[in-house]
Amino acid sequence: MDLFRKKLAVLDLTHGGIPIAKKLAALGNDVSGVDVYGTVDPALLGELEENCGIRFSKAPLPLSEFDFLVAPVHLDPAYPMLAEARSEGKTVLSHHEAVGKILQDDPELSGIKIIEITGVKAKTSTASLLADMLSRRFDIVLHTSRGLEAWKEGTPSLIHSGLSITPGSILTAIEKSLEAGIRPDFFIFEISIGGMGTADLGILTTLSPDYGIANNTAFASDAKLQLILNAKPGSTLLLNAGAEKALEAAKGSRAKVLTFKDPFYTELNVKLSEVPDFVLETEDGASKLPASEELSIPSELSAVSEPSASPEPSAPPEPSITPGVSGSVLRFLRRGEEIFSASLRPGYHNSAYRTAFVAASAAALELGVDRKIVVSVLEEFRGLSGRMQEKDLNGVALVDNSNSGMDILSAEKALEYALLKKKDEKKRGIILVLGEEASQVCEGLPPVSVQGFVESFGTRCRHIILVGERMKAVAGKNASYAESLPEGLLKALELAGTEDIILSSVKCFR
Repeated sequence: MDLFRKKLAVLDLTHGGIPIAKKLAALGNDVSGVDVYGTVDPALLGELEENCGIRFSKAPLPLSEFDFLVAPVHLDPAYPMLAEARSEGKTVLSHHEAVGKILQDDPELSGIKIIEITGVKAKTSTASLLADMLSRRFDIVLHTSRGLEAWKEGTPSLIHSGLSITPGSILTAIEKSLEAGIRPDFFIFEISIGGMGTADLGILTTLSPDYGIANNTAFASDAKLQLILNAKPGSTLLLNAGAEKALEAAKGSRAKVLTFKDPFYTELNVKLSEVPDFVLETEDGASKLPASEELSIPSELSAVSEPSASPEPSAPPEPSITPGVSGSVLRFLRRGEEIFSASLRPGYHNSAYRTAFVAASAAALELGVDRKIVVSVLEEFRGLSGRMQEKDLNGVALVDNSNSGMDILSAEKALEYALLKKKDEKKRGIILVLGEEASQVCEGLPPVSVQGFVESFGTRCRHIILVGERMKAVAGKNASYAESLPEGLLKALELAGTEDIILSSVKCFR
């Protein structure tokens, strides 16, 4: 389907629909935009209508006016225009597919390779590690939930901040990069809930834990399969060998398919149907919690998700890093042969990065990066801000796990790690800062999940500070409340002494 001189409607202007509508209008289409959630400033819509010729509506429009619709995968299928399109057999392109079609013939991208990374967990860390590795040989532009960055010789510089990782934001990221005069060898895009079909290399990090989308009428894992189903012939797919649904979808693909073994799936006793191309083995000298103290979160707490709106970035404090737990040794194997080993630095919870270590290393090697460079990047790595880093906050130990991808399972893992640190270092107690800066970040952190977490594990903490307006509905005997992450950290400092640990697990943009 070509995108020229068509009459079409772009649904959901909150989650990246505006840049899609603008680009489709610039390509010569008659475009209408539908503000499904009614959250976009009318003044902005008026400005866009005047400048771009796009008609905007906050109410559903008659389907008969359009050749096809463009809608996000997470939109409730009961929305009137979608329901009508389904009953009449009218084409509905996902936001991912529309952006893919826009980019596939864009002459400005000629000669630039594209890497798309999607999945539930480890997207940002995989993308960031891969950018570091590739930048030792190529010029890289990286777009993740951390911002839009230019990478050169292992050093990033910020191009733009405040973009989400919706497919529509990819259009803005490319535009901002080229406007800045940056034409990289590779674009690396972290993408939410799927792929666009533009990738020369597509990476699927994980499909677990799965969650509901589209008013719980579909699973996110099915939407993420767009990375595979939309893959262009001759491209390469690097898939988690534990994601059976993805491997099944890839059987008919005209792309080259490679797999990696994720230690996370090994822990869950997932049986691999095939021998993976890449395997990461770890030797961790850290002690373990006694079995009686290991955490086990009820499965129903990990399956709750919510629709969301576009986030605004926040700026929480960034304490300086101090050395923490001892490092580990990684062994990396390709098709059964050990390719390298790497000794990791202390100062962060390296087991939280195992998916990223194997996926980024495999991708870098496939793209021609020397193994010595891969080893060097792994050994120099200190963790990403807000992703299980150990820091010092005014003399108090801080385990920083506040980021956009934080969910209730991540909070569980972080608490387990903090309990281990408490045991090893003979600390007094844990002050937990838990919640969300805004429910608009990704799927938000549902209060029902937090309530279950507090009931199951709250007694393991000396005090819990719940962050965010929605967390006021959560009850806990040892809980208090804060409006934001910075306020939560300040309250934690007031309660904590040097013999305590502050654990920060707040869903937010960093």
